[in-house]
Amino acid sequence: MKLSKIAIYGILGAFTLNACSLDRAPYTALTNESIENTPGALEALSLGNYHTLKSWVENWHRVTEYPSDNVSLSGSTTDNLFYNYNYQRLVTNSRVNNYWSNSYKIIAGTNAVLEVVKEGTDAATDQIIAENLYLRSLMYFYLANVFGRPYNQNPETNLAVPLQPQDNPFEIKARNTVKEVYDAIEQDLLRAEKLFTAYKGNIYGNVYAAQALLARLYLYKGDNEKAIEYANKVINSGKFALLSTADYTKIATAAPENNPETIFAIKFVKDVDYASDGWYTIGSMYANIDGSGWGEMYASRSYLEEVRKYPEDVRYSFIKPVVVNENELHAYYVNDDYKYESIVVSQSGTDYTYTENGTSKTLIKRSNGAGSFEYFINIGGKERTVLIDKKLDARNGYPKYYILKCSGQEGQAHLWSPVISRLAELYLIRAEANAKLNKIQEALDDVNIIRKRAGIPTAGLWTTANLSGKSALDVVLEERKLELAWEGHRKFDVFRNGKTLNRMYPGTHIANQNSYLTIPATSNVIVEYIPEQQITLSNGVLKQND
Repeated sequence: MKLSKIAIYGILGAFTLNACSLDRAPYTALTNESIENTPGALEALSLGNYHTLKSWVENWHRVTEYPSDNVSLSGSTTDNLFYNYNYQRLVTNSRVNNYWSNSYKIIAGTNAVLEVVKEGTDAATDQIIAENLYLRSLMYFYLANVFGRPYNQNPETNLAVPLQPQDNPFEIKARNTVKEVYDAIEQDLLRAEKLFTAYKGNIYGNVYAAQALLARLYLYKGDNEKAIEYANKVINSGKFALLSTADYTKIATAAPENNPETIFAIKFVKDVDYASDGWYTIGSMYANIDGSGWGEMYASRSYLEEVRKYPEDVRYSFIKPVVVNENELHAYYVNDDYKYESIVVSQSGTDYTYTENGTSKTLIKRSNGAGSFEYFINIGGKERTVLIDKKLDARNGYPKYYILKCSGQEGQAHLWSPVISRLAELYLIRAEANAKLNKIQEALDDVNIIRKRAGIPTAGLWTTANLSGKSALDVVLEERKLELAWEGHRKFDVFRNGKTLNRMYPGTHIANQNSYLTIPATSNVIVEYIPEQQITLSNGVLKQND
């Protein structure tokens, strides 16, 4: 039996799933000779891979979500996350290097398990194999999409990341192509799908998580029929259910095991993982809650305008405007320099008035078709959307629209168990695949399932008659932005569909002459540089991205 001692060091650590079940310190120095005679050794190795996910997930979020159009940073920072946010790539970005390193630690850990077990030995062993195949696939999926170009851009020649079949994390291999990595992921997931023998819950790899990732993989590849097939497997399994409109915020605030919508999440434990309420968590950048958190990165203006089109949309409950004066209403708009400005307004019914050069004027209003209105102001000959709020606190001129989707689990300020797959995504995968197959009604039906759950009234649902020049794909991608925000999807959604990311809104991503206000899918900056440290260690084996 071969098992590298090096692969085990640094991979395994104390792993606690919850206070009532597992509280075990997995083995950190097992030798080849002792592995066979150590009860529970393989289980401990496998649990160690789940434990490393906790170190992996923070920078996973930074490299996937910060380059999206869902976020707006309110100042500069010496933290390298700034360069993920503003597309100013660095070969020495510590966030990216840590993301790479932790990804390959998990891959090495899964390889360590897979090398010493034999398929078909017994049900428990097959389960361990399946879980580790899933975890390895998950790592490769995100690595390929962070460091490689979208699949529809020459996957047979564009490079992704090295496939590392051995458990030695110090063995450096050349980068494989995007297609080769996708093929390896597909092979692992299909094998895992057949090997799962038990459902241990949504904080462990499971057959539905493997099917959900396959559905996503096929969607990214453009194999729409297969994407629908695998989305249907999860949707029709009856294992998961969309949360009700009233319970929607439990996506973030419930422990993952208590969320019927979650297919796979990375479990963080109350009062254990973040005993200090989480100053250095994902959510701490998005909000200050009960005195904890930096609260420096806010919901983007483009996201706010979309999610506030219908006041009933419960997804806005994940946004908290920080009010400093309850008695003063402001209409906030964006000027030509992409800076926030506001005017004081007074409300009379559904109208809002303001004073300009001593003259009373009324904001332009238009019905949203569902009993509410959107408001606009004409400034400098341009009509601009306004958002009406009580006077807000601001940082460096950026109104504080805190994001709460990554905080508040079980009442703890910044506790959050990041969701990798949930049922809503499967409906939207099926919708996108149907849109691309020109099955317009089927696509809109699935989008409307998500919109109904969000609380949007019937008049706000999509029909083939009210698309108003939009394509069904446009509608699906807009819904994905609203529903899956801050879950690591948006950047990939834009670029894999050949779209241009529009960041023409306030934020410190536009602070210099090299700012990226729009990023086309063909731009080199959509893929991260391979960390310089990794290239140096490889002695030139790893080739850098352009």
